[in-house]
Amino acid sequence: MPGLPVRPAGPQDADELLRLRVAVLDGARLTDAWRSTFRDDMRARLGTDPHLLAYVVPADEHTLASCAIGIVYRGYLGPTHPTGLWGRVHTVATDPAHRRRGHARAVTAALVQALKEAGCGSIELRATEAGAPLYRSLGFGPLDGYMALRPGPQGWAR
Repeated sequence: MPGLPVRPAGPQDADELLRLRVAVLDGARLTDAWRSTFRDDMRARLGTDPHLLAYVVPADEHTLASCAIGIVYRGYLGPTHPTGLWGRVHTVATDPAHRRRGHARAVTAALVQALKEAGCGSIELRATEAGAPLYRSLGFGPLDGYMALRPGPQGWAR
């Protein structure tokens, strides 16, 4: 969005990215280990790992108003992945005090552009009901048929 100070996130933003990420997740379920792992990963990779991309709008000198975090994945070549690369938007979060000002649109648009520039042949995300209108307005559409397999609390079932 014109006028918003969108910038790439750097290692210095790790604590604020964690704060915003927790805000969109069920914070009660997140362990201290999860929180420190996420924060440490952001500190280590932002600005150095070309596969981890994040864009932010600062609220002030110390806090972030909004963020969008994505990953570039390498797969195989195919009709929907002509470069073998595809992107995934993992997090879009805006601090409640800064909502309804275009921040989520600005950081998401910047992230999508960066994923395209990184060579991603397609970009996916999982939309909440509240976020779906924004993503549709940016050109995303539903793609039926995807399912996920994830380990349970005790790990992978045998």
